Amino acid sequence: MFTKEDQCSWIKIEVARGRSAQTCFQGLREACGDAALPYHTVARWVKLFREGRDSIQDSHRSGRPHVDDHTIELLASLLDVERRWTAQELAAEVGVCHKTVLHILHDILGYRKIAAHWVPHTLSEVQQWQRYAIAQDLLNRYQREGDDFLGRIVTLDETWAHSYEPHLK
Repeated sequence: MFTKEDQCSWIKIEVARGRSAQTCFQGLREACGDAALPYHTVARWVKLFREGRDSIQDSHRSGRPHVDDHTIELLASLLDVERRWTAQELAAEVGVCHKTVLHILHDILGYRKIAAHWVPHTLSEVQQWQRYAIAQDLLNRYQREGDDFLGRIVTLDETWAHSYEPHLK
């Protein structure tokens, strides 16, 4: 109903009228209900306005930048075309820091680097269904052939092999 800027404007007017932080907060709660700014935020704005601040906009802060959906989609599309990118090359292509590229690739898209290629770390829905079909087929063969079938199985470690074959140099 009321944006943060609307509420800050109202706080600025109330401070000009000589109101306290508590009075401003109570007025906001009456007007905005649960959507009102928290008391500590109201108190901070009251203090800033009393010290002479004119702007109701938040100051620029350093820290991790917000990652927009366009950047994520652009990285995903670049990796669909060619998976042999380095993080620095992707960062230069997209125009963001290489740490941001690594954050997007690892944490958001779920990729990891295998044999100099970015591959999905999690299985896609198609891969999950293929895995289910193979498991069902193996179970049916075991029910038909019994222990003879188990004697022909070669076991390996628990590393998952994705259905992706990288092209090596």
